[in-house]
Amino acid sequence: MVRPVLASCAATLLLALASCAHTPSEKERRSAEIHYDLALVAQQQGQIQEALRELQVSLENDPDYPEANNAIGILLHLAFSRPAEAIKHYERALKVRPTFSEARTNLANVHLDQGRYDEAIKLYEQSLNDMLYPTPFIAQGNMGWALYKKGQTDRAVESLKASVTTNPSFCLGYRSLGIIYDETGRSEDACRQFTRFRENCSDVAEAYLREGVCRAKLGEAEVAKQAFAACEAKAKPAEQQLKDDCRRLLEKL
Repeated sequence: MVRPVLASCAATLLLALASCAHTPSEKERRSAEIHYDLALVAQQQGQIQEALRELQVSLENDPDYPEANNAIGILLHLAFSRPAEAIKHYERALKVRPTFSEARTNLANVHLDQGRYDEAIKLYEQSLNDMLYPTPFIAQGNMGWALYKKGQTDRAVESLKASVTTNPSFCLGYRSLGIIYDETGRSEDACRQFTRFRENCSDVAEAYLREGVCRAKLGEAEVAKQAFAACEAKAKPAEQQLKDDCRRLLEKL
């Protein structure tokens, strides 16, 4: 007779705790929104630590705020290399808002980086089934890369082509296509894609490097020289190794 009584008491305690769960007040929700907006401004200005602090304050006010959970997940994954924490925030955002396809795609990106291609592809497909998802080309492009890493090259190319058809200025789609063509021995196709990468990301030094290397393979030395020179000129201070690589390649031609 003791166990049923204990079970009943435990159930009563759990219900009491659940009923006492804190629901953010209107003031707290508003504060969460303000700090989220401040985080976006800080991130745009390159102040990553400040953006993280603002997002932490936002979530202190409203732990279930989907946008803040998604934003802090991006920072934890890409800026701080803390994927396990990022996953928790993406999952919390999706628990609160199951239709949050941006968070679902970002969760898939973590799986992609960790080599869990099947899990990533499943999530990308779910995002692409959402007709209201505003940036499907991201999921298409990243799913293409996951398929390529799984050895499904034809499906990968199809998905990546869909990404640049959906968004013709999606330079990372051209980059991935160029890499796939280059690694599968289709040098001319690779060069065409790297040229599109450079045209659509004209401030990205890597685009000039990849185009230059590809053109050099085809024997187009003058075009390659121009690309390496532009790469060296456009490399940012934080990209010193890339700058040095471009200079070295230019000197060899």
